[in-house]
Amino acid sequence: MVDTFQDMRLPVQNTTFMSRKAGLGAVVVGLAFALAGSTVFAQDMPPDHGAAMSAPLFVQDLPVGTISVRLTRPSMTEPIAGAAVVGSWTLPSGKKGSATVKSGDDGRAIFSNVPVGATFGAQAEVDGEPLSTAEFPVPAEGGTRLLMIVGANATGAMAEMTGQSPHGMGGGSKALRVRAGKIEPSDKLPAGAVEIHVLGADGKPMLGVRVDLARTRQAAGGVEVKHADTDDSGTARFAGLESGEGVPWAAAVERDGMRMGTQPFALEAKRGSAGELRIPGKTSDLSVLRVSANTRMMVELREDSLAFLQNLVVENTSDKVFDPGPRGLLIPLPDGCTGAEKMSGGAEVELKEGTGALLHSLLPPTDNPAAAAQIRVGCVLGMHETPEVEIVQPMPLGMQGGLVMIPATLSVGVSAPGLRARPAERDDNGNELRMYDLDSLPPGQPLRLTVNGLPTRGHLGRWIAGILVTLLIAAGVVAARRPRRPTPAAKA
Repeated sequence: MVDTFQDMRLPVQNTTFMSRKAGLGAVVVGLAFALAGSTVFAQDMPPDHGAAMSAPLFVQDLPVGTISVRLTRPSMTEPIAGAAVVGSWTLPSGKKGSATVKSGDDGRAIFSNVPVGATFGAQAEVDGEPLSTAEFPVPAEGGTRLLMIVGANATGAMAEMTGQSPHGMGGGSKALRVRAGKIEPSDKLPAGAVEIHVLGADGKPMLGVRVDLARTRQAAGGVEVKHADTDDSGTARFAGLESGEGVPWAAAVERDGMRMGTQPFALEAKRGSAGELRIPGKTSDLSVLRVSANTRMMVELREDSLAFLQNLVVENTSDKVFDPGPRGLLIPLPDGCTGAEKMSGGAEVELKEGTGALLHSLLPPTDNPAAAAQIRVGCVLGMHETPEVEIVQPMPLGMQGGLVMIPATLSVGVSAPGLRARPAERDDNGNELRMYDLDSLPPGQPLRLTVNGLPTRGHLGRWIAGILVTLLIAAGVVAARRPRRPTPAAKA
């Protein structure tokens, strides 16, 4: 199943592409999981390590009593396989039931034959992070899909997909979230104690920095947060914390528009923990950026134009945060592309018609693929009197590869240097997609993608129509010049 691009699919029944003159029309796109109703989010820990969950989506393509719980990271290209998902339900009579299912290679755990009318919820643990879905009544018609995003910026990723603010966050600008530290058990500290050393980009201790230490309280609900400021040695000290494997904590600091957080950690019963948070430096060197092989592109046919959809995944390969500066990072659109629109999810960009998309946000190091920026844009290209259209996409950053998709229902082909066909796959709606792997490109070399087999009005048809028009005009002229026969009255 293909679903890494599902939030960029433009089903005919949900999407309207207008003519080339009108540009890209009303685009209705989105992860099916995240667009149904309101979204339920995990309580935010300061570094945002909790999972983000979608509201249940009731669908007709799953049998009654079937519930699909999908686990993925914010990039949506990294499903979490082999995770034990526990589904629990309670009947109206009060009788309870449960089942444990491991997620498959596509990140999905499928629960079958769950009683209709029961209240269902699912829980899992990934990388030490506890996850849980919203509870909901099992519908009497069709099945249900749920999505859980885990990892750095999980809640922010879900918020971007749905256009909503995460629970506990304001509607203003969000700090960049970066994994920047690790906490480990320490024999030098007593049980319940934590010491966190905060270092600057130069490796020197930082005085007077507030450190947040938080955990999600599973039983009572909500988030417990503790604060401490660093001393002259750059150390923030905590004491009297609850220990045990079931109560993971996480630490975070906020500085210069960035929020640096640790991986969750559990306090042992007989000793404390210690570690460091290092605030990364910044760079504006474009050479540290690249377009990832996780990039996805799609071509769709719309009346007299082509729709070209992109999810460009931009990675920062350095150990510093990339700062695009006041002008922003320009990602050009294909030559001749018009009516550009930002698509659901992805990074916030400023679209410049005829130019491209400007990314103004900071880009953290992407040692974790989930931290890569996803630039999702769509536009249209006009079709002319030839059966081919060449899409020329400038690639100033260089490209590691990618994937091109074409709905199998379209009788068109695609070609590009180094393009390699791969087996067709189906998306979540059962639509078959033809798949092609793209070759890598060095910085500055454009991607040239040719779509062929396009329908045209054809020169022959226009030639025939022209002849017919000429004949009609000639016939009219001849009829006008033909002498009139005298009437009987005229003869008399």
